Amino acid sequence: MLRVLSLAPFAVVVALISAAVDTVFVRLRLSHRGLSQALYLESCVLWLAFSLLACLPATWWLHRRERAGRGLPPAGRLALLAFLTAAPVLTHGRLDAYSDLGGGLAGLRQFQPWLQVAGVLLSLGVVCFGLSRLARRWGTGPLTLGLSILSVGVGLLWAPAHQDPTPASLDPALRDKPNLLLLVWDTTRAQSLSIYGYDRRTTPHLEQLAAESIVFDEARSPSRYTLTSHLSMLTGVYPSDHGARMTRQRISPRKTPSVAGTLRDAGYRTAAFVGTGVLTAPTGVAFGFEHFDDLVDPPVCDTRAWALVHDLQSVVARLGPPFSQNGHPHWFQDFFRPAEEVLARASRWIDNGDPRPWFCMINLYDVHWPYLPEDEERRRWVEPYDGPVDGFHERSDRYPSKYRMESRDDAHLRELYDAEMAALDRDVDRFLAGLDLARANTAVLLSADHGEAFGEGGRYEHNDILEPQVHIPFLVRLPKAQRDSGRRVSTPISGIDVAPTLLGIAGLTPPAHYLGVDVLKLAAEAPGAAPDLPAERRPILVEDRDQLNAQDVTLALYDGPWKLVRKGLGKKMRFLLYDLSQDPVGLVDVAERHPEVVERLKAELDELRARWGANDLDDQQGTGFTNIDALKQLGYTGDSARN
Repeated sequence: MLRVLSLAPFAVVVALISAAVDTVFVRLRLSHRGLSQALYLESCVLWLAFSLLACLPATWWLHRRERAGRGLPPAGRLALLAFLTAAPVLTHGRLDAYSDLGGGLAGLRQFQPWLQVAGVLLSLGVVCFGLSRLARRWGTGPLTLGLSILSVGVGLLWAPAHQDPTPASLDPALRDKPNLLLLVWDTTRAQSLSIYGYDRRTTPHLEQLAAESIVFDEARSPSRYTLTSHLSMLTGVYPSDHGARMTRQRISPRKTPSVAGTLRDAGYRTAAFVGTGVLTAPTGVAFGFEHFDDLVDPPVCDTRAWALVHDLQSVVARLGPPFSQNGHPHWFQDFFRPAEEVLARASRWIDNGDPRPWFCMINLYDVHWPYLPEDEERRRWVEPYDGPVDGFHERSDRYPSKYRMESRDDAHLRELYDAEMAALDRDVDRFLAGLDLARANTAVLLSADHGEAFGEGGRYEHNDILEPQVHIPFLVRLPKAQRDSGRRVSTPISGIDVAPTLLGIAGLTPPAHYLGVDVLKLAAEAPGAAPDLPAERRPILVEDRDQLNAQDVTLALYDGPWKLVRKGLGKKMRFLLYDLSQDPVGLVDVAERHPEVVERLKAELDELRARWGANDLDDQQGTGFTNIDALKQLGYTGDSARN
């Protein structure tokens, strides 16, 4: 023990240096977050734990050398401890790049990852050898003191040049421009809202907002996955056009610019506040936003050191209860944050004193799995239940093996979801009520990225495109001077219509490449008039390209009461047809009874997607992940994925 403690001063120095280097890389990658002293301080604690653990093998090796009469001087001990501390983290970082979204390690059978590990360890060895040489030349004490001071200074005081713009003087041309608020209720299905006929009044405040709004009855999400749907809402195009999918979580701002950039260039100040780790800045969601708030977990969770801790916890979780923790095995990290926190940050930004009109997107993740309502809402909305299902559903530690869900279990999940929806409704109402007098000149567009299933057709969550999973709310409350209250519009629309609608409210012309339309023009049509839609946009499209295997891609085309579904690719491609006027969930295939409808809609589907050269095999090679850990824990992939 005394030998281990003798290395403790070196462990502190190594931790300070390693934390500073780790912090620099995080700040370069996430420069939009600016300076955070908490990131460095938390990193120091984590790296100190690693360094102290490294003292054990270092002590053992040093003891063997001493017995052989070949002890190491202090400079050598410092270098040895630095190598043993950093080597596991750097090795994991290289190998982790070759794991896949499903948790498979087949990529490690290649030669390349191990060659890269050898190169990393060799480079680390050279750096540590250079450190020992410097220590011998300058003295171990002066060198460690100097490096410690430098590391603390860099960790606490340095950040890439990035800051939110200072409040600007108001351009007179912008004086009457409305503020734009985009509220995205993540995972909100239309079927669970009373404004769409649900018999439980879980969202009375939303009803009040709807009474002042134009409500669209037939809105569909562009996809069933959070990231791709949000990107479609912001870019006005379908997922196969902007190119992002689960296996390639990024877009090009030049190819598909965001509505946030268009509004910023027009003089708006822009910001986004998100409640989930799926929507991180590197994906492209942040393009065009002057301020982007995506810190949903403690800052240390973005470090390379924490990535190793995260995966070690994931491995231990496979041992089963109590290590799995109902699918949330990770200390301090769950990849989402409550609406109350997100809305509070947004409120502070809105009221920051900048006189320019603003555009603010807010993503609220509260009703996404797991369904864990607060006690007050649970008592009000959840009936007594003694079954085996809880809010973690199939990832619960208590979920029976090979259990078949019953109707009472489905009802219990819906009630838990309802209770969370009631809390979200309350929090949003408080937020809207807290806005200042500028609210009178604020337009609110409320929608969702996708819905959720609770046993319909044997489906759960949102890993398919049944109607409960893609039928979403969509309502627009205009500024007071333009308000057209209480109108309902039955024309089918899509999440890709969000961007052009926002620009229309701001009096701006949408870019020519948009496939979405300004839905307020549809609402302005006289009753019974044909909707003013471009011919190529009349069908509504849903693209589920967010699959690990391109052969599992599923598309849906809506035209009147018909829903054509295409499953698979190539020779395995098959088509199903649903008559939603008779089958509102979309479970009964009537393709054989209506072959002429199938052929017509197949031609429309091909013609529509040919406009932007849609290719469902376009990114199966060279995939890239920006938030693979979030996807795994939130149930999109691997052992946690549910169909």
